[in-house]
Amino acid sequence: MSQQQPGFSVSDLIDLERYPLDQPQSPELAAVIAGALETLDDTGVCLLPGFIRDDAVALLVEESRSLTGTTHRQDHEEIAYGHYRQRLDEFPQGHAVRRTSTFRMNLVPGDMVSADGPLRTIFHWQPLTDFIATLTRHPVLHRVADPLLDCNISVLNPGDTHGWHYDGNDFSVTLMLQTAESGGRFEFYPNIASPDDENFDAVTAVHDGVREGILTTPLEAGTLNVFHGRYSIHHVTPVEGKRPRMLSIFSYHEEPGMMFPANTQKIYTGRTAT
Repeated sequence: MSQQQPGFSVSDLIDLERYPLDQPQSPELAAVIAGALETLDDTGVCLLPGFIRDDAVALLVEESRSLTGTTHRQDHEEIAYGHYRQRLDEFPQGHAVRRTSTFRMNLVPGDMVSADGPLRTIFHWQPLTDFIATLTRHPVLHRVADPLLDCNISVLNPGDTHGWHYDGNDFSVTLMLQTAESGGRFEFYPNIASPDDENFDAVTAVHDGVREGILTTPLEAGTLNVFHGRYSIHHVTPVEGKRPRMLSIFSYHEEPGMMFPANTQKIYTGRTAT
C-alpha cells in the first residue's frame, strides 16, 4: 500500500489539537501518553475518545458502508482458548476450556480497503504507528504486511455478536466507526488470567453469566482503543436495532514483513493471500 494517500489529509481526519501526534516532543502529547499508560496499567484498556474528528467519522462510515458487500461471514460456536484447540480431549465436558459462545460477524478483508481512502490514510501514517509503539511499550512497531489482515473493518449487523475469547496477540488496536443503536457493547474481565494461572473457575462463572469483575467501556464513534486482551477475556454483546456496529482493526508487529498463517487468513477472510 502506498505511503502517500492523495485526497485526504491526516489533519482533516485526526484531531491533532487534542492528540498532537505530529508533535512528538510536545508536553501536550506527553500528557496524553502518561494518562494512557496509567489507564492501560490499571485496566488493560485505553480509550482515546474523539481521536477522529466528528466530520471525518462520516467519511469513514461512508467508506465502510461501500465495502459491506466484500465482507466474509463468520457464524459459529467457538471456544475462548485458541491455544487449547488441539487439546480439548484433555478436559472434561463442561470445563472452561470446552465452553463455547457464539460468533456472528462480518469482516472486510484488508485488500478491499482502498489505498487512497481515509482509513488507510490514518493507518499508514507513521506517527500513529510510533504512538501505538509508545503506548504498548515497544521500542518499535511495524504495520503488518499481510494484505488480508493488516487493516480491516468488522461489521456486526443486528443480532450479530462476538463471543467470549482471549486474543492471541499482546494487544489490539481498534477504531470505532459506528455504534449500534443499542447492544454491541464491548465487555471484558481485566486480567482474569495470567501466564501462571488460567483461573478456570472464574472463566466458567463468566460463561454462566456472573457479572462480577466485568467492565464495560463507552466506545463512541471516533474512539481509538488500545487493549491488552491476551489475559483479559472479552466479548461484544449482540447488536440490537437497525444500525450496524462498524469498527476498524489495525494490526502491528514487532518485526517487519509479518504475515499471518494461511489458516488464520482463511478463517477471518475466507481465502488466503497466496
